[in-house]
Amino acid sequence: MQPTNPLIKQAWLRVLLFVVAYITFLIFSATITALVLSAVFNGKANENLPDFYIYILLNFIAGFFMVWLFRRLVDRKSFKSLGWQWKGFAREGIAGFTTGIFLCCVIAVVLWLMQLLQWFTDDINIAALASSFVLMMLVALVEELVFRGYILGNLMETVSKEAALLMSAFIFAAAHSLNPEFNLTAFLNILLAGLLLGINFIYTRNLWFGIFLHFTWNYLQGPLLGFKVSGLELPSLLQQNLNGSVLLTGGEFGLEASWLAVIAFLLALPVFYLLFQKKYQQLPPE
Repeated sequence: MQPTNPLIKQAWLRVLLFVVAYITFLIFSATITALVLSAVFNGKANENLPDFYIYILLNFIAGFFMVWLFRRLVDRKSFKSLGWQWKGFAREGIAGFTTGIFLCCVIAVVLWLMQLLQWFTDDINIAALASSFVLMMLVALVEELVFRGYILGNLMETVSKEAALLMSAFIFAAAHSLNPEFNLTAFLNILLAGLLLGINFIYTRNLWFGIFLHFTWNYLQGPLLGFKVSGLELPSLLQQNLNGSVLLTGGEFGLEASWLAVIAFLLALPVFYLLFQKKYQQLPPE
């Protein structure tokens, strides 16, 4: 019979060990991958498969593997129990999908109305847009699994759901600190984004709201509207000219370094908190 009690009783300790193991595994595998790429391509960039595409795939594999390993061996629970159920949560998924589109479009339109942003078209690479679609979905899946499914889910066993949400969002923001052009505004925005991405999970322990919100925000921001995504430049449908203060445009990091995004997230958070609290207030306290 498979044991049902966790191998490590303290949930906060499981989270700490997971974060250390995950980062160590990711650094080790990234280092090996870099050495292999350097040997194969003789230190030259591979135009057909950019290095950051490979690292996104690597992060996806590492994240799923480490979560699966800790969930089965340390938590001693099923991988499915992390929040993959679709039945009964389709509306949450649709809400996340539309929220990501709405927030990104509102900020972009405000920048356009302020004449800080102009778009133009260039050669459209359909294959690159399709590959970016897949990559952004992989990013959304693995980051929601790691930061909401595993980290937030375990922290909720130790502290209140609101405190767990704040702690997981802080870890989520800190994990992006090595991205190109990262700054304090980006940290604040990603912290707020982490709160918004997890606001449904603390009531439902389901991942789909966060996954679809994460995906549409990233894909619309980068491959469609031409902004950088957390400092990473992706092939895009629209090209853009940005001018004016980087505090508004986000500059080289993307919208996640814009104070317009700070305002948008701060407005969205209480709305969704109250909506989900009202919807799920009939549930017994944890």
